[in-house]
Amino acid sequence: MRNYILFIASIGAFTLCSCEESKDDFDPVPQTVIDLSLEIFDGAVLQKKQVEEEGAKAWEVKIRNDQGAEVVFYWMTNQETLLKLKGDVGPFDYDIQPGNQLVNLSSAQTVAIGAIKNSALAKWELAKEEDFVGDWVYSFEFEDAGESIKVFVNAKSGDVIQID
Repeated sequence: MRNYILFIASIGAFTLCSCEESKDDFDPVPQTVIDLSLEIFDGAVLQKKQVEEEGAKAWEVKIRNDQGAEVVFYWMTNQETLLKLKGDVGPFDYDIQPGNQLVNLSSAQTVAIGAIKNSALAKWELAKEEDFVGDWVYSFEFEDAGESIKVFVNAKSGDVIQID
C-alpha cells in the first residue's frame, strides 16, 4: 500500500510540474543576465522571468537591496542588451552606473530634484524614449502636495528635457 501511495504522489508532482512548464513557452533567464543585473545593483534577486516588453520577449530581473529598495531590469533576450531599468520602491538613496556613456542615476536625480523643489521622489525609469528621438532618458516621478510631477533628463547629457 505504501508503494502505491508514493507512486500516486510522484505522478501528481510530475503532472503539476508538467502543467506549470507548459503554462507558457518562455525560456529561463540565463545566469549571465542575472550576474549583469547584480553588477549594476547589488542585492537579492526577487524575481527572474521572461516577459513581453515593448512587443518583444525580454528578461526581467527584480532585485532588492539591503535597505529595501527595488530595481527592475529588462534585457533583450537575443543580445543581452539593456532595454530599461526602473525603480518603483525606495528608498532611492542608491546609485546606478548604467554604462554606455550614460549619466549615473544619482547625477540625473540631483538634476531632476534641482529642477523642482520640495518634492518627494516616487519612482524613476531609464529607457530609450521614442518621444525624445529614441535617446536614453531618465524619467523621475515626484509627488508634491498630492500632485504628480514628471521630470525627464537626457541620460547622455544630464540636461533636463521636459517637466510635466
